[in-house]
Amino acid sequence: MYVLSIEGMTCEACKRAISTAIGLAAPGIPFEVDLARNQVRFNTLPTVAQATVRNAIRDAGYGILETGNR
Repeated sequence: MYVLSIEGMTCEACKRAISTAIGLAAPGIPFEVDLARNQVRFNTLPTVAQATVRNAIRDAGYGILETGNR
């Protein structure tokens, strides 16, 4: 599992914004946004898509505190 901890995600609108950004940056790659834990989880995220996803989240106005496989 690949997990990104998100900084600044505080509400459902934030969750939607992050979901939209990821969906546009990495179409077809399943993920789950967990508002309670401030995380985005992917069962798998190809290495080539990791930077694209991180950049999309930052471009949407959010920070990434921690990344990695778990």
